[in-house]
Amino acid sequence: MPNTLADRSSIAELRGHVAASRRTGPRIAGLAVSDAETVLSQEQVLERLGLTGNELAEGIFERCGVKRRHLDLSEDFLGRTLQGRTPQIERELLRHCIRSVDALELDPRRIGTVVSASLYSLGCPTLAHRLVDHYEMDPATDKYHITGVGCASAVPLMRLAAQAQRERPDRQALVVAAESMSGTLMSATAEDSKAKTVGSAIFGDGCAAALLSSQPRAEGPLILASQVHQIAGTLDAVRLDIQDGDGYLHLARELPDLAGAGLPAVVAGFLRRHHVERSAIDHWIVHPGGRRIIENVQSALELSKEDVATSWAALADHGNIGTPSIMYVLKDTIDRHAPEPGERGLMVTIGPGVTVGLMLLGW
Repeated sequence: MPNTLADRSSIAELRGHVAASRRTGPRIAGLAVSDAETVLSQEQVLERLGLTGNELAEGIFERCGVKRRHLDLSEDFLGRTLQGRTPQIERELLRHCIRSVDALELDPRRIGTVVSASLYSLGCPTLAHRLVDHYEMDPATDKYHITGVGCASAVPLMRLAAQAQRERPDRQALVVAAESMSGTLMSATAEDSKAKTVGSAIFGDGCAAALLSSQPRAEGPLILASQVHQIAGTLDAVRLDIQDGDGYLHLARELPDLAGAGLPAVVAGFLRRHHVERSAIDHWIVHPGGRRIIENVQSALELSKEDVATSWAALADHGNIGTPSIMYVLKDTIDRHAPEPGERGLMVTIGPGVTVGLMLLGW
């Protein structure tokens, strides 16, 4: 085929021009994650929560797509109330934040903004304040902490950090998302709802850190555009249900259907506004929120098995780790597929609200 080499050269040249034309702006220049040392199989989680022999629970655990999770379900931890767990959770979240930030090998003196997030607030000072203090950053460093946004957090976190980057392009922004879903898991009781059992089957702990930079030599995907879309009338679909001595993250059975129903129109409108054809998306970074979340997004957007393979792998190895989940998928996408200059990716998150988050990335 005489034109094969020429065609490949033309494609490579075109991608080079595209990458060069989009060189300016905030980039995700680094990604790192930190996991707890304890890894539990689904069988071990069933046993520790007192669900072994419960046919309903065993069926949910087997079908949910999770194989193992990083969790703290020690007898001592489970014996405490949600409030009683707070001091330990605060220490562990900070420890994992520091581990993930250390892995980025950044210069704390160059950080101008720190944005942190967790599902629910554990008090003050926030993780952002603690990181600024730990790394002895400039006292004038901007600090923001977002709570309650959960699985949809990554997009508003990156949006906020990217806005800060545009105002202060000479400084870098640090985004840290940490989650202790162990803190919401409680031992089983006879009165448990199915929603509590579902949450017990899929949630795990995790932490991820991202470094945003607008420096011309920065590597990593460029943040081209982003959007959040809250679906009206769905506030109760995802909620933290806390009672005396018990609590869980409630996920409505219809959540995947609610998110999937309007997703095609939201994605199509987002891409159209930014003059991007759907066929131009090379990498789909889909929230690994659970088996039905991935299946419904795949069906709604007509994605292939390959398009969501990285999301399935993240779900199997970590479960749904809430706030940092999508950052795990993005890191794995970069590590496994090594996107080339000129390629694009679309991040799709689904979380409380119900809120859909979209972020267009370019390499």
